[in-house]
Amino acid sequence: MNGFSNDAEQSAYNLAEALSEKALSCMKYAEESAEVFRAGRIAMRRQFRARGLSEAEADIRWAGTSQATRAISENNFFMSQASMYNNAAAAQYAKALYLKNK
Repeated sequence: MNGFSNDAEQSAYNLAEALSEKALSCMKYAEESAEVFRAGRIAMRRQFRARGLSEAEADIRWAGTSQATRAISENNFFMSQASMYNNAAAAQYAKALYLKNK
C-alpha cells in the first residue's frame, strides 16, 4: 500500500506488517518443533527395526517420551501464536484500508 493519506493509516499498516512478521516467526518455530517430532519418530523407528520390533511399537514408545510431548506442545503453542498474530494483522490491514477509503 503506497501513498498513505494520514498518520493513522500509516500506523495501522506498519502495525499490521509487524504483526505479520511476528506470525511468520512463530510459524518457523512451529515448523522446527514439528521437524524435531518427525526426526525423533524416525530415529525411534530405526532403533526398533534394528531390534526386530514393529513401527507401531516404536510410534507408541516415541509418543510417550518427554521429547515428543515437548515438541508437540511447542508446535501447538507456536501455531496458536501464529494464528493470533495473523488475525491481529488482518484486523490492522482492514483498519488501514478503511482509513484509506474514508
